[in-house]
Amino acid sequence: MSAGGPKRGRARSGRGFVPSALLLWSLGYVLAGVLLATAAAWPVYESSRALAVGIIGGLLGIAVAVVARVLRWGTLLAAVAAAGVYLLVAVPLAIPSALTSVPAFLGGVRDAVLGVVLGWKQMLTLNPPLGEYQAVLIPFLVVMLFGSFVATLLVWGGGKRAAAAVPVVVAMSVFGIAFGVSGTSSPVTVAGIELPAPREWLVGVAVFVASLVWLVGRTRLQRAAALRSVAAANISRRATPAWLTVRRHLLSAGLAGVALAAGFAIAPAAAGWSDRSVLRDEIEPMVVVQEQPSPLSSYRSWFSGDTLDTPVVQLEGDPGAVDRLRLVTLDAYDGEDFHIDADDRFSRLPRSALPGAGRVTLEVTIGDAYRGIWVPAPAGLAEAPGFSGERADALADGFHVNADGDTAITVADASGGGEGLVPGDRYSVLIDAPEKPGDITALQGGRSTLDADRYPALVEWAEMQEQPRTGAGYLELIDRLRSRGYLSHALLEDASAAGWIAALQASEGYAFAPSYAGHSAARIEELFTELTEQERRAGPDADPELLVSAVGDDEQFSVAAALLAQHWGLESRVVLGARLATAEEVPGIPACTEVCTGANMSAWVEVRASGDEWIPVDATPQYAMLPSAITEGEQLPEHPTVPEQPRSEALDPPQAQSDANNDAPPLEEPGSEVLAFLLPILTGAGLGLLALLLLALPFLVLLVAKSRRAHARRTAPDPEVRLAGAWEELADVYADHDVPMVAQGTRTQRAQSSGRAAAQRLAALVDRAVFAEHPPTPDDATAAWAIVDAERAELAKTGTRWQRLRTRVRPTSFVARTRSLRLPGFGARPTLGTLGGTGSLDDRKKGDS
Repeated sequence: MSAGGPKRGRARSGRGFVPSALLLWSLGYVLAGVLLATAAAWPVYESSRALAVGIIGGLLGIAVAVVARVLRWGTLLAAVAAAGVYLLVAVPLAIPSALTSVPAFLGGVRDAVLGVVLGWKQMLTLNPPLGEYQAVLIPFLVVMLFGSFVATLLVWGGGKRAAAAVPVVVAMSVFGIAFGVSGTSSPVTVAGIELPAPREWLVGVAVFVASLVWLVGRTRLQRAAALRSVAAANISRRATPAWLTVRRHLLSAGLAGVALAAGFAIAPAAAGWSDRSVLRDEIEPMVVVQEQPSPLSSYRSWFSGDTLDTPVVQLEGDPGAVDRLRLVTLDAYDGEDFHIDADDRFSRLPRSALPGAGRVTLEVTIGDAYRGIWVPAPAGLAEAPGFSGERADALADGFHVNADGDTAITVADASGGGEGLVPGDRYSVLIDAPEKPGDITALQGGRSTLDADRYPALVEWAEMQEQPRTGAGYLELIDRLRSRGYLSHALLEDASAAGWIAALQASEGYAFAPSYAGHSAARIEELFTELTEQERRAGPDADPELLVSAVGDDEQFSVAAALLAQHWGLESRVVLGARLATAEEVPGIPACTEVCTGANMSAWVEVRASGDEWIPVDATPQYAMLPSAITEGEQLPEHPTVPEQPRSEALDPPQAQSDANNDAPPLEEPGSEVLAFLLPILTGAGLGLLALLLLALPFLVLLVAKSRRAHARRTAPDPEVRLAGAWEELADVYADHDVPMVAQGTRTQRAQSSGRAAAQRLAALVDRAVFAEHPPTPDDATAAWAIVDAERAELAKTGTRWQRLRTRVRPTSFVARTRSLRLPGFGARPTLGTLGGTGSLDDRKKGDS
């Protein structure tokens, strides 16, 4: 009999397979679990592609398990088949963006392999819905394909282990909950009871009911099959009492009812126990922003030298109602500078968004005046920017936004050192249609959140204005602050300040006044001290031009406006950016249209409204009226005159001490262009080889294990043990080549059942040597192993090269030997000695006898 015979017979048995009602019932349960898990994951992705990944991935997992069981594959071979199917479908199904080119496809294969381990973290650093962004669908495909695969293997096996499929199906549905959003679905009212999370409740109850129905139905089908077997054997049985049948049905219905009632009763209370926490809430944000100096600290650099007229960004497209371009939003103040709060969380933004009405698309090109991690963009990004150019992939991979979506960064490595954008980078943004700004006058202030002991001058000046603690009162404070301030971007009237001074002089006849930079608490207190003393000297009813005394620019006045909002009980933050053409005109800082230069950069304050909307408030001071110098007790003239320019002498500021590395020389670019070109290719090739090595590792382990097992048997010190090892080696060779041979009986009986002459010769040689009066000689052991080697070579001649390779890595001999030994006292067979041992238990029994 050839080695190919059993294979054809097994294939025929597979084609004749007829599924039972119990098997179909179990497969239906797994399919229901696939559908429920797909529904649970919908809020995570909100993409039709996710539906395809969930359903097709689940069906593929079921199909692989069914084929493995029909063809009677071992568990290891079935797992390898599932892994192979995953690698085949991962890119076209879960990473369609990698089908554009061969390099992109190879990168997609790499992401599919690495995504099994790293894809989960990528999901948690994205703001849902994730859409089809890069490889975020890979973890979902892994859960659905391998989850349904394992569940199908379990329900197929029957017995007690089939019930283990329930936790697997439940875990598939938990994926969508654990990796979902912190907020739950909108509450609904059912039978007078408000259910706060109907979608989550419905999925949970559906999984519970499906599992319960499957378990009960499975028990009924097993019982029916057992009764049919009894009836076929003509064995009489007592009829089941009707009340027992009714009780079983009532118990099943009662359990389902209890689940529904518990959901209605517990869900409203559970929703109020604590805030919902999901896995993405436990992931730390990217903290590279904490290493950056406050952008507000370098605000005046936009107005110095050539930067004033150098493009910062260039815009293409119709901005529509979009009136502001943000660079960064600063929401924390420590008395030294405004910065991004350390508790803010930055995460990725999906590359695709659901359709929306009124959205605006803009093309942004970075100009020569800017480089850094902050990504200039309007508020309300609907999806991640579409970067273009040679650095597109790196910029996209490094792109993140904060939780409110008001500050965007990219931490991609930049040429010349550092991270972020560089001149020439280009990207497109899709912005949600901005809503009509809210009305600040309708806001109601509250108790001050400002430390009055730290800002006595600010508090004194605010109380001197005698305004109500409302939004209208706050706006009046800001109007007075701006009208009593005076715009100045420099301390010295030198060449670096000549540009902005000339621009202001051309519009309003500006006269220079010096001002210090910085926005520390001391600098802000100095500003309010000047305002307070000037108002005290001039009197509250003085003309407006006599109350002008504080000199500064948006750096100081935006911080002053933000602190005044906190003193008024309002939440505030500072935004650095530029106003566009549709924004309200602010004298001194012009709006930009197609090109925004340093002269257009501004800082304003935003106040949170009652509906969580942030309302912008400009704080740029005026520059038409110069500050007035008034002496204490001076009698002001009835018609005062204002000097064109105050006499003052400017002092050079002390040398600033900063830890910032802004002036550090750029890092040298790589000297070899060839190396820069080859390094990504070599990296990709290395990752691909590593992935192939990981896939081939189980087969390499099997080859090494078989070689060591044969070597241990062939080199045993005792010739008798080498003889017994030769027989065991031949039995393993037959198992790997699918040569049928019974597992029980004497060696002669087992050899005859195989139909192989070599087996019969070896059995006779081993039995004669083992049971002979004299111990066997080394020549006998050598002859036995010669028979084994010849038989292995004969079997290797059959089949193709691929079939011979597959036979060498098959684990059949290991699995069969593990099953063929029993543990004493436990009804199972011991594995001791099955991998490398020689001889058999039959030999030991005969030896003992």
